[in-house]
Amino acid sequence: MKIAKERSVVASYGIGVRARSQLRNTVETQRDLRVAFPIPAPSAQLQMEKIAQLSVQINQQSSSVQSALAYLQEVAELLDELKRGLRDGANASSGAVVDENALSRLVVRLNRLLDDRSQRSGSSLDAQLNLKLDEPLRSRFTIKGLESMQAVQASGSETLLFNTGRYLPGPIAVVLDDDMPPKQLLYRINSALSRAGIHVQLAGADQLSFSADEVHWRKLKDQLSVQGEDKLFRKDGFTPIDSQKDNLLGAPLAVPKCGREETKRLISRLDKALQHISGVVDQLNRRQAESTEQLRHHESKDEQRWAHDVVGRLFQPPVRQNSPYSRVAEIVLSQAQLSQHGVVGVLG
Repeated sequence: MKIAKERSVVASYGIGVRARSQLRNTVETQRDLRVAFPIPAPSAQLQMEKIAQLSVQINQQSSSVQSALAYLQEVAELLDELKRGLRDGANASSGAVVDENALSRLVVRLNRLLDDRSQRSGSSLDAQLNLKLDEPLRSRFTIKGLESMQAVQASGSETLLFNTGRYLPGPIAVVLDDDMPPKQLLYRINSALSRAGIHVQLAGADQLSFSADEVHWRKLKDQLSVQGEDKLFRKDGFTPIDSQKDNLLGAPLAVPKCGREETKRLISRLDKALQHISGVVDQLNRRQAESTEQLRHHESKDEQRWAHDVVGRLFQPPVRQNSPYSRVAEIVLSQAQLSQHGVVGVLG
């Protein structure tokens, strides 16, 4: 007896019917997905432009970080070389010969490198070699005759006229009175000199520290002069400002000439500077890692939005009718891990 092999219910179900049924279910699922995960209003083009803009910003910051790292490495190498030379000289016996010319050349190179800090570091480090990626650099300096709060208070009543050359049409008057308390004196000076973009504050217990935007100060410092009443400054004419720029090492370096104690103090300053540089390098490395992660996260997030947008457009009726089932099925399956590259690969 011959038994006829009957086709199973599943097998007898037409391939085309299955495709249409699964496609219908897929479309319904996609509608549910669009409700649960609404496609953002911005177009894919705007999203990609946003990624590009962020990428440019982060790449610019990355370039500044790389410049700062290279600059700090060069400064650290010179500091370490100078420290070794000074230490060898301090530990040398009385008959040993210390190459002071070599040390002097090192000091000249280091001072020149510190002077070129802004350009060499991509304007990302201030004079103290602190990281300043998100704010303008400021020069910090002292003015001879105005170094000490106590000295200014002791001078008593005096009117100081600051001439800014071509920067302002006329001089700036700072009126000092007898027995002015420190806060009032600082307020009086700042109220006047703020017109020239200069700010003063107390550094420590008594030192007056001035600051100004770095680019602005480079243009202004050679034009600035002051006239007093023969107390803090001369009365018979304007005296050019004698300013001393502050940096990580306190002042331009010089090879010590006064023996071992001064040499040891300088070595201690160099050690502190090297420790500070090490901390800033760690900070730069963290900043670089954060920027890279921010860009990666932003790209991933926007690529997923872009992919959802593309898939949503694909399942609209005009597109659905002309889409082969296999292509649609692959796209539906790819939604588990949507990315721009994945969707482009499937549609290609």
